[in-house]
Amino acid sequence: MNSTADLPEWSAQGPVVELSEETCWSLIAGAGIGRLGVVIGEQPEIFPVNYFADGETVVFRSAEGTKLRGIVADRLVVFEVDSVGEFHNWSVSVKGAAEVMGPAYANRAAEDALPPWHPVTEYNFVEIRPSSITGRQFEHHLNAVRRSDDGTLSPEL
Repeated sequence: MNSTADLPEWSAQGPVVELSEETCWSLIAGAGIGRLGVVIGEQPEIFPVNYFADGETVVFRSAEGTKLRGIVADRLVVFEVDSVGEFHNWSVSVKGAAEVMGPAYANRAAEDALPPWHPVTEYNFVEIRPSSITGRQFEHHLNAVRRSDDGTLSPEL
């Protein structure tokens, strides 16, 4: 998790930028909706969650149920956020360990930013401490690609 600069690349689909850690945190900063991936009974599962990201952790809250049981059984999770913009799309993935913090969580900014999806008597806050955060940005347009006589592909300029 030491990348400090975005790295442009080329793919057959068009320009792709490998995003720096700083850019990834900036993109997912504040509150939004993301997807949490956990393993439950040796099967991967994905859950949509409201989240809050502060540059060091990702926090979400959840009622008791399958998602929390999965986190307690295996703390390793992946969390992902995407966005579609006018000129490009981006995707950020956070991998790390999740910890159920319980209903009394000492992060007021996270608590204020996380509206409940449905009324329940008690939510548990969950904090993800990342071991890695990576992201990519994809241009909307496709550049023309030329195949040379030797079969290699190169972008047309």
